[in-house]
Amino acid sequence: MIKNFLKSHPVHKKIVPYLDTFIIFRPTLFFSVWVMVCVGMYIASIMNNNSKMNILDYDIYTIILFLGISLVCGSTFILNQISDIESDKINKKIFLIDQIISSEKALSISRITNIVGFLIVLSIDYLVILPMLFIFIVWGIMYNNERFNWKGRPLFGFFANLVCGYLLILSGMIYNRFNLDFYILVINSIKYITPFLLAYASIVLLANIPDKEGDEAIDKKTLTVALGTKNTVILATILCFLSFLIGLYIDEPLSSTASLTSIPFFLFAMFRGKAKDILRAIRYPIFLLNFYVLTIYPLLIFPLLLFYYISKYYYWHRLSLHYPTLLVEDD
Repeated sequence: MIKNFLKSHPVHKKIVPYLDTFIIFRPTLFFSVWVMVCVGMYIASIMNNNSKMNILDYDIYTIILFLGISLVCGSTFILNQISDIESDKINKKIFLIDQIISSEKALSISRITNIVGFLIVLSIDYLVILPMLFIFIVWGIMYNNERFNWKGRPLFGFFANLVCGYLLILSGMIYNRFNLDFYILVINSIKYITPFLLAYASIVLLANIPDKEGDEAIDKKTLTVALGTKNTVILATILCFLSFLIGLYIDEPLSSTASLTSIPFFLFAMFRGKAKDILRAIRYPIFLLNFYVLTIYPLLIFPLLLFYYISKYYYWHRLSLHYPTLLVEDD
């Protein structure tokens, strides 16, 4: 009875329109944002010789900081959707802007949440505002603005995503720095960050493959368009292997374990090359990294589950789609 109520009761059709504004922030992307910030916190704890497992300390300031970071990143995700309207139509992707919410309203929401996000971050830790500012400049302006159009230039688009991955890690490190000097924190953390960035880069490369058709149609030259699907998958697989090897070499368990368990999905994508293999190589490594990070910060499970089920509830009752999901259907 409860299952039928949640799945088919008409009241849900009246509720889900109130979630439209929430969904344009693309909450499923926060699974990648939050885990990278947590990785930064973990790296800082290693450098402070204070690494622990199963941390259950409740800190309201950390929650507020994550809220601020989410708002800043979410504002750039809205800008990305606005600039991708044409290619998303060709790729038949799920998009709400210009269908359910106008571009003008979405732009206003992006500006307001960006300001609120910066103020929240500033109120918690003034140094974290630096990587957040650069994230907005790179992801919000350089990547999406037509004047710069980094997303339409192969190396620039890849570089932008790589830089923002680093800045998310840096945000977590700065917040969890304790008494470490900022300069020492940045320099000495490079060896720990490298395997995580390589793993992140491998996912970034694959993430553009499902959009290849629409990108080519509007002459958007991503790295995937420039290299081709096969070469992109090969490069992503190499980066994942390098992540594992470097993590193993520096004796860092989180990156080496996450990369090692992700390698089979990259190999399937490289040798068989079906669309479902590529989707698995995108989704499962993100899930695995989150899973392993939960052994350090188990309280992360609550926002992950909350955003997952709210998104799933919305897409089912608003658009009749089973999304998000780890299930990849057969061809």
